[in-house]
Amino acid sequence: MSTTTIRVASATRDRINDLARRREIPAGELVDKLVREADDRALLAAAAHGWDRLGNDSAALASYRADASDLAAFEAPMPDY
Repeated sequence: MSTTTIRVASATRDRINDLARRREIPAGELVDKLVREADDRALLAAAAHGWDRLGNDSAALASYRADASDLAAFEAPMPDY
């Protein structure tokens, strides 16, 4: 894995290092985890926003329900893996 250097304020660097020490992990690993967590939260927020939009659009919701109903009736055997 290649690495790089990023510039952050000294206070931010100190907070990262302090948090990493408390979690007993390297600072780079902490940053990686925090970025992944931020990505996950953004993905979930986008999904929630999409469901909210769908719920507020009666035509789209009716179409979704019709498609879901069609899929529920689909009975195909599961493939053998």
